[in-house]
Amino acid sequence: MEPNKYYRLFAPCIPVKGFRRSVIADLNRHQLFYIPNKLYQILTRGKNRTWSDLMEKYGDDNLDTLTSYFDFLLQNELIFPFNKEELAHFPSLSLQWDFPSDCSNAILDIGHSSNCDVAKAIAKLDKISCYHLQIRLLCEVKQTYLEKLLELTNNTSIRTVQLMMDYCQNIDNHLDTLFEKYWKLVKVEMFGSPENRSTSLKGNLALVVYYADKVLKPENCGVVSTDYFCIEMKHFTESQRHNTCLNRKICIDAEGNIKNCPAMAKSYGNIKDTTLEEAINKPGFKDLWYICKDQIDVCKDCEFRYMCTDCRCFIKDPDNIYSQPAKCPYNPYICLWEGQEGYVPVEECGTYSRETGFVPDKKRIAELNKRIWGEE
Repeated sequence: MEPNKYYRLFAPCIPVKGFRRSVIADLNRHQLFYIPNKLYQILTRGKNRTWSDLMEKYGDDNLDTLTSYFDFLLQNELIFPFNKEELAHFPSLSLQWDFPSDCSNAILDIGHSSNCDVAKAIAKLDKISCYHLQIRLLCEVKQTYLEKLLELTNNTSIRTVQLMMDYCQNIDNHLDTLFEKYWKLVKVEMFGSPENRSTSLKGNLALVVYYADKVLKPENCGVVSTDYFCIEMKHFTESQRHNTCLNRKICIDAEGNIKNCPAMAKSYGNIKDTTLEEAINKPGFKDLWYICKDQIDVCKDCEFRYMCTDCRCFIKDPDNIYSQPAKCPYNPYICLWEGQEGYVPVEECGTYSRETGFVPDKKRIAELNKRIWGEE
């Protein structure tokens, strides 16, 4: 390290503080780097200090630790050195987010007894400039039907289409043809497949994911997993002020009912007699758009909060809209996932009440971390 140099994180490398540890989210390389909370403080509070200033502040006793921290950051190309006269040339990245319409993405369900006019639904999504469409096929369909379905998205505002369906060998055998013929199709997920695997097509522009141990059901959404983390600019910035699952989302179930989420009971009309603009502007439809991770019990203490999605349908306390997602198996107070050795559920790390929400028990958490990690 050069004594008179300043060291700062590259703009797309943003630190996020959790209860026990922090991460640096590299939004360009779509990677997470784990760091101790002490390094988070150094990076956020000392970004306008030279290396000499940092050594003076933290003292000779901490020199080896400080050096190892910055060696790690340099080796992973997370920070860069610069001179004092260059300070003004490296502003922080803006985390503002916006979208040019009231609908960025939609879910369309098609079932056995579907009363939904699919062509009408897609036409209405086009009218409100929807960009991304996920079609969930809750019944068996033929390839000819799939082709007609995908043709409906031609010449619309829809930019990408994702299909979710039960495994069908005949359709699986012809996926190459579907992807080549319909350029908007970017992802297919098949459930109940012979094995768990994924494959890329069209020069990595398209993806097929096979699940052997998962079932396609509307009520199966809301699962929290590292598999679903999204470490990129749009998601990260949107999560600062919005719910990344429901914001700008419209769902049309198999009966044509317009909802925030297909698994929710509340409907805001039916496409037979309600325009999507009318549904969006009904009282309550947008309320969930503005609930972000920093407001949610437990999530606000989690280092993954800006990379994770957030289900407001399946929550631990249905009467508290800020309750933790019911299907989250991660405990940020001890940094363990369910199934890992030493894991205990979040409920053992604090107390919950309707008035205060979840309040961490710092003494209990310290005891757990000492037992699990040997920390004092």
